Amino acid sequence: MPEWLKQYHKPFFRSRKEAEAYVTNELARALPEGWAYRKSPDKPLIWSIREEKFKYAEVVGEDYTVRISQSLDLVIVEHGNSSAGCFGLHHALLNASVIDAVMLREFPLGVCVKYLLAHHKPNEWCAT
Repeated sequence: MPEWLKQYHKPFFRSRKEAEAYVTNELARALPEGWAYRKSPDKPLIWSIREEKFKYAEVVGEDYTVRISQSLDLVIVEHGNSSAGCFGLHHALLNASVIDAVMLREFPLGVCVKYLLAHHKPNEWCAT
């Protein structure tokens, strides 16, 4: 049995501070040239990832959102959502990929983010 699987019952993050440091480090190493991340200034454990051509001061833009659940056991990456059209249930039900935090021992967040950038469209906000 692989070592990471033997630790499946052990939490990956022991604290919010540890989770924040991990995500920040992984995003800094994983993002390709021309991409940047920003931690939400008012919401804990949420980061946005954007191409640098979309300034963070602009309302219109494309991004991916990385969230860690309050329980620290899930990492959620929102992708492919759009604000276009009249608000409806399809806006409230977000598209996302989710990984159990303990699986990050085998598949680090940087690997997950690279995969998502290559295979999933970003969110598109304020398109109308």
